[in-house]
Amino acid sequence: MTTQELITWVDSHSAQAPYIVFPAEILSGMTAEQADMIVKRFGAHTLMQLPASEITFFEWLKTADEKVWNDLWLDENVNEPYLIGISFLPVFLDSSRGFPICDLVNSDNYYFSSAHMPDDEAGIFVEAVKERYMQGNALTVQQLLAMEISIAPIDIWRFSYHHHIPLERAKQAVHQLVADEVLIHLPQADQLNTFLDF
Repeated sequence: MTTQELITWVDSHSAQAPYIVFPAEILSGMTAEQADMIVKRFGAHTLMQLPASEITFFEWLKTADEKVWNDLWLDENVNEPYLIGISFLPVFLDSSRGFPICDLVNSDNYYFSSAHMPDDEAGIFVEAVKERYMQGNALTVQQLLAMEISIAPIDIWRFSYHHHIPLERAKQAVHQLVADEVLIHLPQADQLNTFLDF
């Protein structure tokens, strides 16, 4: 679809329903520039439902860590979970990341970006991990997590889900990277504000 076709499609659907549901085929063909244009045009007042793949992830989260799911989606004033502002549309263009879990109030946050790797030592560690990966060698959970964080921001639940790693094992990897001074862990939502770029 061209950008104008997408804008027309969103305009039509927003007039017909209280929120937009983007089919997978539209999301998979959308460029970052098109997503930004849609956000600029509709972002202030339009809701969207999480894509189907995201709903599958959050249904997994509901069983894997119900407290975190409740922190995100349980609201007596909302009849239907998984509705968000369309301003988040660009995050769904990368299927390995998706809607970020980074503003938990009743649970510790485990959201990381490369900014959480504080110094040259962390950079050296990540480069060594990448080299190991390129050579086809197996990575530890800590190494895999460090590499993922260096590629793009990710939360521990998404990491655990995509790599089929038990959640507690993934959290242990965080604590080991912190102990090794490769990673900074900021568990409170207000501490993370300066690390968020959306």
